[in-house]
Amino acid sequence: MPLCTRKGCGKEFEEEGNEEGSCVYHPGGPVFHEGLKSWSCCNEVNKPVMEFEAFMSIPPCTKGKHTTESIISNPPAVKPQTDVPTIVKNGNSNGVGIEIETYTTSTSIPIPSSSTLTTTNSSSTLTTTTPSSIPAKGIEIETEEDDLSLPVPEGTRCKRTTCGAIWEGEEISRGNGIKSKCKYHPQPPIFHEGSKGYLCCKRRVLEFDEFMKIQGCTEGNHLFVGSDKGEKEERVECRLDHYQTPMQVHVSAFAKGADKNKSKVTFETQQLHLDLFLPGNKRVVKSVTLYGPVDPTTSTFRILSTKVDIILQKPAPASWPLLELPPPGTELPPGYALTFGVSGRTGTIGGKDFVLAPEELARRQ
Repeated sequence: MPLCTRKGCGKEFEEEGNEEGSCVYHPGGPVFHEGLKSWSCCNEVNKPVMEFEAFMSIPPCTKGKHTTESIISNPPAVKPQTDVPTIVKNGNSNGVGIEIETYTTSTSIPIPSSSTLTTTNSSSTLTTTTPSSIPAKGIEIETEEDDLSLPVPEGTRCKRTTCGAIWEGEEISRGNGIKSKCKYHPQPPIFHEGSKGYLCCKRRVLEFDEFMKIQGCTEGNHLFVGSDKGEKEERVECRLDHYQTPMQVHVSAFAKGADKNKSKVTFETQQLHLDLFLPGNKRVVKSVTLYGPVDPTTSTFRILSTKVDIILQKPAPASWPLLELPPPGTELPPGYALTFGVSGRTGTIGGKDFVLAPEELARRQ
């Protein structure tokens, strides 16, 4: 049977039963801006979301007929983000201040390296160490598997990213045939300056339709129902959001109703550990390998009714394009390692020295 090509539908259909209203879809295009994701055709009705899974769950807003024709949509243009300078003053023993101007945006991601960036004035020196100079612990991705003793309702789809296979019975969906194998992406998607892809594989595309066609890079078993939670404690995830100043990173862990007496947050030099007890016998256990080093003794947290506020104290002025250091070997789109910042006095044409990431500096020499 042919497959509908409309965004938000993607169902198989028969030409005989293809009536008006049988297809529910999005006529507009996807809009990604400052971490928020929505559809241009219904962004005033359906609120923009942060997570990609929530974006894919936004209900379609238009009814019509199924089609196999290529759909071309022009989403509204989004104004490009501009770098916002931050002036950090660092005084020396003579009371003379050095102005370090750094630029940050939500999409500029320099690749960490083990070198040291140094800005020198006639009377003082400021040294900033890049995050990867501190070795990060290996990041293991846990893969959830189905509990074979649990029943699978008819019509259930595989929960793994980009799979979506429908349950067709024990022999077909869990046997030795082709349909029993699941091809999926174990890591989340990444969007950067129009480039779209997944952290777990190297392919990058520009068009959203092509992004949706990127085949999974990992093969395993389908995940229809997951493991049996039963009366046991249920491990859940919580969303992390953050913003930063030159000396601090403010993190919000959205864990509503966390128990103030049992929950705790611990800090290490480049690690953040969350152990939050939530209502309904749920628990968040999460360790984050931070993009850069922090001072564990001065970092703090506060448990509120709807979230946990965390303040990470940087040992020196630095810009973090990411909260979490990507796994080793992650292939990031080009453009992430261009500029860490600029040094020199402001307001003087030609009076600034660009501080390039070591990878970009080596490429230009």
